[in-house]
Amino acid sequence: MSLDFYFEFLSFILSILFFRHLKNASILLFVPFLFLTVLIEFVGWCYHFFQIANKNYWIFNLFTTIELVFYAYLFSINFKNATLKKIATYFIPLLIIISILNYRYLQGTAHFHTYTLLFGSFFMVIFCCVYLYELIITDAHNENLFKQPFFWICIGIFLFYLGSVIINSLFEYMLNNNLLSPGNNLYLLITRGLNMVLYSSFSISFILCNKNKKTYYLPL
Repeated sequence: MSLDFYFEFLSFILSILFFRHLKNASILLFVPFLFLTVLIEFVGWCYHFFQIANKNYWIFNLFTTIELVFYAYLFSINFKNATLKKIATYFIPLLIIISILNYRYLQGTAHFHTYTLLFGSFFMVIFCCVYLYELIITDAHNENLFKQPFFWICIGIFLFYLGSVIINSLFEYMLNNNLLSPGNNLYLLITRGLNMVLYSSFSISFILCNKNKKTYYLPL
């Protein structure tokens, strides 16, 4: 198992340990989501262990779409502006359509769906920027931003997908310059680092929910 898997697993364990403080909150949805995340990573590891790694793209392609839909749904809940809520909601079916078209006509099943990830990553970065702006404008004088659980979730998503936009836009370059070989896989190295940042931010959010000793009702 790679190091970033343990960050994912720790985040999942914390979501279970602090379950009662996440109850009736949008953060509660992270419990089944992180369980699915850990399960997918384990299945992917099994494919690699049994040397059938080239056949596991469909698993991560499907999960990429599920992951982006999940985050978009969270933003649709946590945005305060009604228009922003609608945009995040409409993004979900649009992403699914893009994913299906990519599967059917572009990258198929033999490749990782970098086009879908790049498209979704762009919107995730925009959603994060808008949410942070909205949060600063509305809550700057009411509560310390660093004590708000969804603030940390948003920061993690922002850093992860900003990095994804950059790294996936350079994917073809790395492929053509032998930077994706088993002994020199720069893409995999950066992706794992981004994963550690993402799941660390989730863990901080769960710890804050427990520390604050109160329930965060929808919307956060």
